[in-house]
Amino acid sequence: MATVDEAWRRLTAWAREPVLEQLRRAARGEPVAWGLSLYRWDKGMDPAAPAALPFLIALVREPDRPNRKELLSTLAHLVGVGRQEAAERHAHGWATAWHEHRTALEPLLDDPDPEVRRTALYLTERAAPLLARIPAESEPRLRARQLRRLGEVADPADDTARALLTDALHGADGPDAAAHRLAALWGLAALDAAEPERWADQWVTAVLDPAAPAAVERLWTDPDDDHPATLDREVARTGLGLPPRLAAHLCVRLARAAGDAGRHELCAAALTAGWRPLLDLPSTGPLWPATAGALLSSPAAGVRYWAAAFLAVLGRTAAPHADALHARLDDADSGDEFLDGTPGDQAHWALARIGDPRALPGLVRRLTALEEAPRRGYDIGSPRRPEPYDALLPLHGRAAVLHPEVERWARRSGAGARLLAAWDAPADGPELPADLETAARGLLRTPPVRRSYEGPAPYLLGTRAVAALSGRGPLSPGVRAAVEHVLSLDRRLSWLSDYRAVLDDERLREVLHRALRGEAVTVPPLSHLDELDFETGH
Repeated sequence: MATVDEAWRRLTAWAREPVLEQLRRAARGEPVAWGLSLYRWDKGMDPAAPAALPFLIALVREPDRPNRKELLSTLAHLVGVGRQEAAERHAHGWATAWHEHRTALEPLLDDPDPEVRRTALYLTERAAPLLARIPAESEPRLRARQLRRLGEVADPADDTARALLTDALHGADGPDAAAHRLAALWGLAALDAAEPERWADQWVTAVLDPAAPAAVERLWTDPDDDHPATLDREVARTGLGLPPRLAAHLCVRLARAAGDAGRHELCAAALTAGWRPLLDLPSTGPLWPATAGALLSSPAAGVRYWAAAFLAVLGRTAAPHADALHARLDDADSGDEFLDGTPGDQAHWALARIGDPRALPGLVRRLTALEEAPRRGYDIGSPRRPEPYDALLPLHGRAAVLHPEVERWARRSGAGARLLAAWDAPADGPELPADLETAARGLLRTPPVRRSYEGPAPYLLGTRAVAALSGRGPLSPGVRAAVEHVLSLDRRLSWLSDYRAVLDDERLREVLHRALRGEAVTVPPLSHLDELDFETGH
């Protein structure tokens, strides 16, 4: 560490002392500050992290170290930050350092302390040490976690991993059998993530097993956790623990089956888990209309809310369920104080997204009531009532009907005035670069998945360049190839992370499709941005 560049060790705005001095104190066995200033959730990873990694690993491998668990927790959080795409940009060399040193942590899977083994499991990224450890594991709750993790890290062609998981699935017995079967199925589904239907039915059956809730609470609750694990909470985390396309396939199947079985808490959990993949992957949209439409009549208010929210995001593909949505306009019970708005609010917006004229009466008043309501405590990534500007922006074709109410709103709200301006004459976007061809071909660099802390380029700049070129004649072969590439990606062409990602994705894709057809196009106004978007980089 003495060779670490001074620029990496300097005191930062949020570090109480230089990283090197903190590491020296940790080596002396003294209590350590949270994170050792090597990372922060809103700032990313410190550039000193790659150099500090082997030093931290050496410390946590000392079994009698007094601050070992603190350091192990710090290391686990650091590795979690390192798994984000932005880590390498903030701390060049992290990926190389982690790949070089990660196997040095695998012996911790055999540590006598179960809590150390639990943390080591999170840090393990290879199947081989798990295949060696699982048969010897004496803690049932750790064995369940290991089965899940094995499927996540093993290669689909690894027959040994597949055989171990299959044996656990069919050989589980005793009071913990339901949880072990579910864990093995989780692992097998992850192993076959490219074939999401392969284990879907068995996974749903395992979740709906009447013995599963008690077994999951007993096995998956951490000793120091004041809140016991629950099956519905574990299912809701499926969208975070499995590849999103796989999670969507499992959850749409579970939502329908749980609704039919009257297991409304699991139905709501499946919808919760399926929400994030729906926002991120256009391919998951077609999975949901029939199931969400059927769940609009659920006796559980929370399920009705989620179902209406799914249909609102799905837009025109939800048209077959317009009558069911209309029947829900007066549904005022969300069933959950943490959900923003009511099923009726979501149903009203869904009808507007479909283009159903029955949504127009009272739409502006219902949307703009948000501005008089107390501040909403929603999670920006969860379903919520749309901002009036976002919901009304695509309805310019109905401006003749909506204009009087929007004018009244505009007299008291800047957002209303901005909407009228966007309807009447869309403002010019940012100044375009001189070389439009190069900017348009930048669409080839669009990452295939949405990345953490992603900026608006290159897809927004590229789309504006394509639109400008479309007015000059046929697109060149290179630009056409770039447009076809970006349209083939299963991702949203937006830097936002909530319902607005879907709205903007639809608009940008329409522009690109029309340009490919030889039309002269312009980029329409996009969604409202607020300060939080810029603070989080989303």
